Amino acid sequence: MYDMRVKLSKHGNSLGVILPASVVASLGLRAGIPFELETTLDGHLQLVPVMPRRSSLSALDLLDGMPEGGLHYEDLPADLLPVGKESGWL
Repeated sequence: MYDMRVKLSKHGNSLGVILPASVVASLGLRAGIPFELETTLDGHLQLVPVMPRRSSLSALDLLDGMPEGGLHYEDLPADLLPVGKESGWL
């Protein structure tokens, strides 16, 4: 747990906080990690990392029902057949 004093700084029309390198390193943070910003009833802010959702399906579940040898052009339903320039991609 860290107790540090930081200042809000202006970033365009918004305000931001610079996280000290020691906090970034100890928590394994990197640019681009999504967070939810939550406010508490007592006026505190919390940053909570957004955890990616895991599928309950295994790879075998996802492949179940696929024909042996994969799909071929002839296997496409009529309403999904390519038209126009995309027909040349096959």
